[in-house]
Amino acid sequence: MTIRVDFKKLLMRMLVGAGLLAIGAIALADASERNRPSGIKGTDDRTRVDIAKYPWRAIGRINRSGNFCTGVLVAEDEVLTAAHCFWNKRTNRWSQAQFFHFVVGYEKGKYAGAAKGVSYRTAFKSLPDLSNIKLEREDDWAVLKLDKPLGRKFGVVKIASGKGPEYLNQNLKNDVVFQAGYSRDYSHVLTVHKNCQITDFTKLRENSQPVFLHLCDATRGDSGSPIFVLSNGDYKLIGIHSATAQKTSGEVVGIAVPSRQFRSAVGDP
Repeated sequence: MTIRVDFKKLLMRMLVGAGLLAIGAIALADASERNRPSGIKGTDDRTRVDIAKYPWRAIGRINRSGNFCTGVLVAEDEVLTAAHCFWNKRTNRWSQAQFFHFVVGYEKGKYAGAAKGVSYRTAFKSLPDLSNIKLEREDDWAVLKLDKPLGRKFGVVKIASGKGPEYLNQNLKNDVVFQAGYSRDYSHVLTVHKNCQITDFTKLRENSQPVFLHLCDATRGDSGSPIFVLSNGDYKLIGIHSATAQKTSGEVVGIAVPSRQFRSAVGDP
C-alpha cells in the first residue's frame, strides 16, 4: 500500500521535550486551544494498569534533573527511548548517559528497580548539533545501556520485524495496539491506551524513511513510550512515540518511529 502525502497541505511543527523543532510538513498542536494536554485525540482513553504484570513491568521512566521520558526494556541491560530525550535544550548539547536513571515499576514515588545509564547509541555515527539542524522523526530513537541487568527480573519486550504498509493492510486489523507511558499530567503513574489506532505509514519528507502516524493518547512525557501489539498472546514492539502534531485540518496525530528503524541496533556491543 502506497500512501501519498500532499506536502503543501500538510504542515508540521514538532513537540520535543519542553520546546519545538520545526520539521517537515506538520504543525504543533496548540495546547492552549484545548482544555486537555496536547496529544489527547478526542476522548482521553488512557487507563491505569497493574505495573507488576508483563509487559507493563518492563516499562519505566528515564529521569534527569526533574525531567523525564518513557523507556522500555528491550534487552537485559538496554532501554529503548527517543533520542531527543538526551538533548539538553538549555545548554544546546547532548547530555552524558551517567546523568540519567531508569526506574522500572514506578508508581507514586516508589519503584521496583533502578539503574544508571552507562552509554547510549542513536541512529547517528556522530551526534548532530540540534541547535543548527532539525531532528528527523525517523531517526528519533536511542538505546540506553544500563549498569544493571534489570531485564532479567522484569522482562523485556520483543521487537517486531520491520513493519510497513503491508502490515497495516494485512495484519494490524487483527491485532490489539497498545501505547503505554508516563504522561506529564499523570507523571507518577503508568497509563495505557488500549485499542489505539495506527492510521498511516508515510514519509514526512520526500527523501525520508517512513514513520507511523497514530491516534494513541500520548502527551509530553510519553516521548520514547512503546507502541506494541498483542497478537496470538504475544506482545511485540512495533514502534516508539516521538512527537505530537496537528494537521491543518485540525486533526491531532502522533508520530512514531517504526521498529524497522532501530531493530538491528538492539543488542549491539
